[in-house]
Amino acid sequence: MRTKHIGMVVGCLMTISAWAQQPGVSTPNRRNADHPPDVFTNCDSAQTQTELNLCAQMRFQKADQELNALYRQLLDLLPKDDKMMVVDAQRQWLAYRDAHCKIYEKMYAGGSMLSMVLANCREAATLNRINELKELIAERKLRQ
Repeated sequence: MRTKHIGMVVGCLMTISAWAQQPGVSTPNRRNADHPPDVFTNCDSAQTQTELNLCAQMRFQKADQELNALYRQLLDLLPKDDKMMVVDAQRQWLAYRDAHCKIYEKMYAGGSMLSMVLANCREAATLNRINELKELIAERKLRQ
């Protein structure tokens, strides 16, 4: 009897999987794989811990994207000899950021706020680094 039920479940799952893979079958519309569904995009009204966690992660991702764009911009402005120095400094900064935020990881271990607190820490450090890179870019442009 149990084997019969398992066989029915597997058969249903295979049918659903085959149906979903057919051309023309619509899938839920998502802007991109990194962005949560629309229900979570209004962070001004986030109330549950899950929503707060997602919003914190989205803010960090936005800051990280800006950081990466500025980093590339800075590298494009530098002569070849200076690029390795900036690459090395950025690697060391990433190691610092991650080590610094591990402090919070230990303090909030096992709690539902952990991912929000880590994202907030990474975002704050990233925003500071963004300001540093903006200053370096401005200095470099003045010297050209």
